[in-house]
Amino acid sequence: MTVDDPLNLVLALATASTIKYIGASLCRLKKLATYEFVGKVTALDLYPVKSCGAISLQSANCTRGGLKHSGVTDRHWMVVRDGGVKVNIQQEPKMTLITPSIHGNKLCFDAPGMPTLKVEKNPKEDPSLYVDCKPKVKAMTAMNCGKEASEWISKYLGIKGAYIVVSTENMAKRDVSELVPRPWLNVPETTDKVTFSEVSMCNIAFENSLKDLNSRLANPVSMGNFRPNIIINGSLAFDEIYGPFWLLWSLRDTEWISFLCFIDRCKGNFNVKYRLQDLSVSPAYT
Repeated sequence: MTVDDPLNLVLALATASTIKYIGASLCRLKKLATYEFVGKVTALDLYPVKSCGAISLQSANCTRGGLKHSGVTDRHWMVVRDGGVKVNIQQEPKMTLITPSIHGNKLCFDAPGMPTLKVEKNPKEDPSLYVDCKPKVKAMTAMNCGKEASEWISKYLGIKGAYIVVSTENMAKRDVSELVPRPWLNVPETTDKVTFSEVSMCNIAFENSLKDLNSRLANPVSMGNFRPNIIINGSLAFDEIYGPFWLLWSLRDTEWISFLCFIDRCKGNFNVKYRLQDLSVSPAYT
């Protein structure tokens, strides 16, 4: 057979495609055969605004953009100051007292001594409100939530000129492959995009990891210090770091999540309950 014959060329390509498909199917079946039960999801927390409070959920959609509920996606809002520089929990611990909630088409924020702030959860894109901001290293374009939101957050935090930005569904996101240059267990795909999260679209932690950590600390910390989206019970402590199943895992045998990298979370000596840092405890211990 020669590739000069068009029919033979088509047959050769079809055969190669079939072999490739069969090979991929066998690999998937092999992966499924090696899966084992690693734990039960015990809590789901959605953080609409980076470094602010969470909305506890009974159910949510795990999307490529992050945990999503009622049209609101995790960490798609962020507080910034002049120049588009992010304001986070380490700089302003009282940000954790900002409590979000969803009411109809509004995303609402409550904080001590402040009236309720209401913003559109799915605002119309307005290029005149576009601003450049820096969630961490790589800059991106977001949209200013307006004067009322700016005045509210500036007054609460005592930061002149602070404002809230949002990345709407159709706005460009950051490419994860550019944020994770090191060769982790799974190489990010070109479709892996992130908004205001550090790196990953969904953060996961195990209850037994927290129990093990608190057994070593004089002053226990809460899961809120690490701000995960999905909390799991049933696995060994720190299996989210060392467990081999993080190469690839499934939910209900149909949804697949791949591991990208380990993420440094809030300082270990940060008291989420009282919004203070315990300077007598070194962050290195956590």
